[in-house]
Amino acid sequence: MPDNRTQNMLPHLLRFFRSMTDDKKVLDIVSEIQIQLEQGHSAIFSDTTIDNDLISTDGRSGYVVQSAGKVGFRRFYNQELYIREQFSNSKRHKIDSNALVKTIKRIHTVDQNQEPENIDLQWQASLAFLTHSRFILSGGPGTGKTTTVIRMMLLYLCLYPHNKVALAAPTGKAANRMMQSISTMSHTMGLSQDLLDKLVVQSQTLHRLLGYNPQNNKLKYNKSNPLPYDLVIVDEASMLDISLTHALLKALKPNAQLVLMGDKNQLPAVEAGSVFADLCQLLAHQQPQINLLINNLNNIPVKHDQINNLIELKKNYRFAQDSVVATLTQALIKQDFDLFKSNTDSSLFNWINPKNNEDKSNELKIWFNSFAKDESSILLSPTNYGDNSVEELNQLAMKLLYGHHDKYEKMPIIVNKNDYTLGVFNGDIGHLQFLGNKWSVNFLIEGNIRSIYLDAIKSWQVANAISIHKSQGSEYDHVLIAIPNDIELEILTNSLLYTAISRAKKSVTLWSSEAIIKKIIATNDKRVTFLN
Repeated sequence: MPDNRTQNMLPHLLRFFRSMTDDKKVLDIVSEIQIQLEQGHSAIFSDTTIDNDLISTDGRSGYVVQSAGKVGFRRFYNQELYIREQFSNSKRHKIDSNALVKTIKRIHTVDQNQEPENIDLQWQASLAFLTHSRFILSGGPGTGKTTTVIRMMLLYLCLYPHNKVALAAPTGKAANRMMQSISTMSHTMGLSQDLLDKLVVQSQTLHRLLGYNPQNNKLKYNKSNPLPYDLVIVDEASMLDISLTHALLKALKPNAQLVLMGDKNQLPAVEAGSVFADLCQLLAHQQPQINLLINNLNNIPVKHDQINNLIELKKNYRFAQDSVVATLTQALIKQDFDLFKSNTDSSLFNWINPKNNEDKSNELKIWFNSFAKDESSILLSPTNYGDNSVEELNQLAMKLLYGHHDKYEKMPIIVNKNDYTLGVFNGDIGHLQFLGNKWSVNFLIEGNIRSIYLDAIKSWQVANAISIHKSQGSEYDHVLIAIPNDIELEILTNSLLYTAISRAKKSVTLWSSEAIIKKIIATNDKRVTFLN
């Protein structure tokens, strides 16, 4: 089911289990599982063996599964087991090698005599996915995921011109950015018009792809009524939770191929699981790469078991090795505070800790004046209320940018609740426009500008500042990140700061104490699941 609603379920859950047992061990373990589930963990570590009909070791009966030192609810155990099997046992897809070589040469001029050990991982992924029913593409900001997906689509659509391709992402914002990125990047690759025409594919949210009906909380597409697509490519896959991934896999027709792409170091899903990072870990222990590009061009046969279904892009094409965004994200991956702090010498990284609203307002004014008006910017916070929160940042920005006005032309607003009637969703950002004596909001939805009256949107707020979670799937030239001065906050994790910093293309400003950043960098927020 797409709507997981794990929050605040404990009293109802205990009432349900008490109707079947008074075993304190069972009730205690169920309580702990649910508490951790609400934190995103689908399982807990436990060596205790409980002998009760409500608990099984294989997920075939009962409501709870205890397996390999972990305990969790049967539903998530079986869903994760299915996801694991789908990617661990990826089916082979045969390819006409002669047609493939012609297609490679049609798409791009390559050096046929390059050394076999010099593997271009973008090409490696573009070719490897063709042979697999399930494929993972991971990479940080600027590593060329968009370029790789363009090559994937061109290779696939040239080889199978009558097949149908779907592009999707967990959120509307991410779906729009996926389409924009493909369109922008493809026009810099020297492609012929007929190849560019093949890339005109609409991207949509996964819920829209699967035909989610909010009235009955069901999906139109499932195992009995599969999706009509032959290839589905999902961007920002780090945001996928267990149940949505499971529903997507079940909805694919038997011979359909699936590509999940994202950044394994970003924040995991809001709901249970860390599917993308877990799959990257699960598939990482594959054998060394064979250079697929060189082997194909030189007609050297490659066995299917020599082709991995996980490629992690590492070379950065957007940033220089010593750029601020590249070195800050590397410092977080390596959990290296000294490397992180060394970036303070750069003019593109400003780390301060303003103490009061007057200081914050002054610093914010300097920040807004530090870049050109046509450059994009955002204020980010991990919390919605309190010190250094989204609310506080928006209030400060409103006074600086709009004075006493509560609304202003081109002011950004963000939707807080899904509205399937209007076609706008939680996290969608639009800009105000005054038309016909009424305020309307212009949204970019599936590649088109749509104008919706502000009064029709049930829940919204100003979006000069947004939460780090809601910033996923977007990027800005300049990012200011404000961290609350509460070192005990459990949400302050390495992946949270990584996600915030990796939204930036040019500069990063950080408001925080040194002590809190030290704690964040050292905090490993890996979730406990049956998949990892």
